[in-house]
Amino acid sequence: MQDVTRKLDPAYLVPFFAALLVIAVPAFWPTYFAPGFGASGGYVHLHAVSATLWMLMLISQPLLIRRYQFDLHRKLGTVSYVLAPLVVISMLLLANYRVRNVSAENYQVQTYVLFLQFSLAALFATSYGLAIWFRKQTDIHARFMVCTALTLIDPIFARLFFTIHPDSVIYHQWFTYGLTDIVFIVLIWFDRKNVAARSVFLTMLALFLALQIPALLWLTEWNVWQAFARWFQSLPLT
Repeated sequence: MQDVTRKLDPAYLVPFFAALLVIAVPAFWPTYFAPGFGASGGYVHLHAVSATLWMLMLISQPLLIRRYQFDLHRKLGTVSYVLAPLVVISMLLLANYRVRNVSAENYQVQTYVLFLQFSLAALFATSYGLAIWFRKQTDIHARFMVCTALTLIDPIFARLFFTIHPDSVIYHQWFTYGLTDIVFIVLIWFDRKNVAARSVFLTMLALFLALQIPALLWLTEWNVWQAFARWFQSLPLT
């Protein structure tokens, strides 16, 4: 069991976190970097900065533990009490801004994207909230923090796939969701003998799947979601 647990030491996942951050550059290059920072609104910048800081924190925290810098790890952890809500708030503000400024011909697609934004915000908030709830149980806490990073796979790779093959967004969702689920399955496999925390990734995979199904089956076209989208569009948040 110790060998398996060492394989899932968060420090060993730092290259994965770093790779996500690096891949985000070409993924967001056509829509964010190439047009210039002035072309993007403040809500886009807020989300980009907060998400980047979050990934940098995920990279640094396991390394601090590995180097026995526990005090600095805890101090940086307190920053997450502000940073994590800021990530969620930036996602919701950006979602509100886009649905309030979408053209009539693109409204239906935007309500679909709105579901993606809300579901990822919910998954991120849930993962972080549970990580804080179990902050005194190191194995469980670390795994829930890993799950916050898995919410970034979809937005990063969806844009990368769209740049390579600009086709219908629904096909991209099957790829990005599938990739996310595969990562979960790999983590579940390596964690299968870790009695203390092996249920974390399995539980979160079930939650991720529950929120993936409506997008994959286009259930966002149902009246209940369309009514919610109209209500959210009416909110003067941005």
